[in-house]
Amino acid sequence: MKPINVPTIPLKAAVARVTRFREQLSKQAPESTIPRAILIPINDLMAIVEKYSSVDEAGNITNELQGVRAYFAVKLTDEQLDDDVTALIVAVDKNGKDIIPTTDTGLGNPGDDSEIYDFTKPCPDVCDPESPLYVP
Repeated sequence: MKPINVPTIPLKAAVARVTRFREQLSKQAPESTIPRAILIPINDLMAIVEKYSSVDEAGNITNELQGVRAYFAVKLTDEQLDDDVTALIVAVDKNGKDIIPTTDTGLGNPGDDSEIYDFTKPCPDVCDPESPLYVP
């Protein structure tokens, strides 16, 4: 693996943050409803990156994105989920603005190209209970 230059924190600090998050939310909601994590599939993220990338004649790859933003949401009902916290993913342009076309009908029909992606998987359900960040 090659090193990357992004901010990190020590495991002990990460566990403390996760614990503090769960403790604060447990004052407002039952423990069983507090999300532990959200899995964001890499293939789905790469598809968004690819959509906003281009290659010039010299073979240089450019990208129009600063990143993606995750908006936390709760599904009311779903075929597989029941009131689970998920994250809606939105591409973010180089100016820090969400890329959300205003032509969205709001009907939520399958196949609508709204640019608001719903592919995250919540924990519980998709968890690593052996992880030190899976705080009881």
